[in-house]
Amino acid sequence: MTTPHRQTIERLSVAVVSMAQEKRGVWLFAGWDADGLPQSTDRLAELASEAREALELYRSSGLSPRRVPYASLTAVEYALTGPAVDFADVPPQRAEDQVRYTVVDGEGARHDLALGEMAVLGAIADARTPWQVAGRTSATAVADTAVPLYTVLLPAPGQRPNRGLALLFRPTLAGSGNEAAFASFVRGTISRLLILDESQPPERRKGYLEVAGRLAGVPPTGGLAAALRLLRRLGLVSFSEEWYRQVRRQQQRSKGALVRLLRAAGLVAVSDEVLAELSNPRPDYDVEPLDIDALVKLAGEMYAVLRQSLRQSSTL
Repeated sequence: MTTPHRQTIERLSVAVVSMAQEKRGVWLFAGWDADGLPQSTDRLAELASEAREALELYRSSGLSPRRVPYASLTAVEYALTGPAVDFADVPPQRAEDQVRYTVVDGEGARHDLALGEMAVLGAIADARTPWQVAGRTSATAVADTAVPLYTVLLPAPGQRPNRGLALLFRPTLAGSGNEAAFASFVRGTISRLLILDESQPPERRKGYLEVAGRLAGVPPTGGLAAALRLLRRLGLVSFSEEWYRQVRRQQQRSKGALVRLLRAAGLVAVSDEVLAELSNPRPDYDVEPLDIDALVKLAGEMYAVLRQSLRQSSTL
């Protein structure tokens, strides 16, 4: 990713305080320039009047700024979520998988970015408290309401550990919050990782489905079709009811029998536990779609079980 030409930030997305040794106590800023492109700086002089006013209003609110371990930030804007990348485990160690994203840099160029699941889940959990800017007051307004702006901050891929990446999410309308774009990013990330975890044999799963099941109130023990139903009810994937019924029929009629046949022929190694799960799918889940708070909570719990899973595999 090329280093963008330095531009004045017209609208702030976030202001944080560096805890890096060489920049301790320095404010780091990320937002959009006059052309609507993502920019970052640590210089107050490179904030336009609107951005500077937003900073002063935030500081006067008494809210504590986020503190980050980065000496600098590179700002990019989220465009879309791509596929998850499944890295094979090397027993006894478990591999960290990745999710690919398309982002826009400060020059307006698009780039594909691969982020490790631990970094991105942890960054989503850390983004639960958004930066707030004052809304635009109308002439008849009695009181104004602060507008939340979510920003994901994580280590910049391929850079030194003290270099951070600020992932910005464009507001739906000028002067509004960016919850819709942030929620789309979180849903896309969680859905890719849940589907990836469900596709693994039980002994290779990281625990994501169990976390989602606890949040839904029902443990996820129903196989592929039940997992798909869960993901749709969580608002993470979309498909027609007829397509889903076809998946159910196909699973019930042939999947268990096919795997049993392949195992008998010595072509696959499948445990009796997996075979029983494939042959006898259990009832579906019924949960409500998640709002942004629940999505961030789910990401945080997925981060916790991932850390535990990777830690356990490293001690074997």
